[in-house]
Formats: sequence, structure tokens, C-alpha cells
Amino acid sequence: GLPAIVDRATGVELHSCADLVAALRAARDLGEAAERPQFNAYADCLAVALIAEGRAAPDAAFDARNAGERLYRDLDLASVASSLAPRRPAEHYRLQDLKFDVVRISPLRAQLQGNGFSYTLDVLALGDFRHVGKSELLVRFTDRATNQGSYDRRTVLVIDAAPQAPALVATDAIDVLKAGAAR
Repeated sequence: GLPAIVDRATGVELHSCADLVAALRAARDLGEAAERPQFNAYADCLAVALIAEGRAAPDAAFDARNAGERLYRDLDLASVASSLAPRRPAEHYRLQDLKFDVVRISPLRAQLQGNGFSYTLDVLALGDFRHVGKSELLVRFTDRATNQGSYDRRTVLVIDAAPQAPALVATDAIDVLKAGAAR
């Protein structure tokens, strides 16, 4: 099972995927619950909820044969909370703008390692997850310290083509599910 998470400041208690989805549907503030290491176990709950509510991708904005390459080349990291922020070379930057010791790109994955961290972006699904009428990628982003540090974060992101293509922008799955409650 999932680890219990209780945030006393907000009153949020999570014991299951259903608890997490219900809290987000009620637009509850998760407080520090989402920052706790145990919250990583709930990342797949977010993905399952978005896939269950998603629609078929109405267009072919993303090609599964090169999604990993597009994430590496075009994802605007200013839209992603991560340990990369302190290293940003500009307000808007991409993984390809940074130096890594290891870069492995495959059709549905981008894996990078360097400066005491490893980063993995795994494409989980293609669909219309925000119900905006265009295709989006559902991606699990793992950001982990490899130098004995304690930083370990797993987030689920909805990736969309920005109006100023070819840039890609991310929206945290938590925000997508909260917004879906308002629909």
C-alpha cells in the first residue's frame, strides 16, 4: 500500500489514491504533503487519474518515435519545478542547454546525469488530458540526487506545445486535476 501522509497545517490526510484524487477534486491545498518524500509513491495515482479522464488525442502534434528527443530539445524548464533551476542559464532554458555527463535519449524517454543529479522523463501516455482539444504528453519526471543528497522528487507533468512552437511547456498534474474539478 501507499504510505500515509498527514499535513496538520492543512488537514489533508492521504492514505490512498482515492484520498489524493478526492482532495484535488475538492481543490484542497496539499500544503507540505506534496513535498514529503513519501509523496513520490502517489505519482502514479496522478497519472492513472489523468489517463482515466483523458480523451483521445485529436491530432498528431507528438510523434511517439521522437518524444524523448523533443523533451530533451524543446521542453521549457522554466515551466518545471526541479533541482535544475539554480543552474539555469537564462529565464527560458532546455535540457540541451545544460551540460550533463550522461545523456541517453530513446523514443519515450530522456535520461540525463551530471552535477550530482539524475533526471529521467518517461512518456506515459498521449491524449487530451486537460480537455483543450489538442494532443498532450503525460510524462513522469524523476529528479534525484546521486551524491548522497536527499533530494528525490517524482512529478507527473502534462506537456503541451507552446504557442511559440517548437517550445514545449509543462503543467503539473496536481494543477490539472484541481482545474478539472472546476469544469
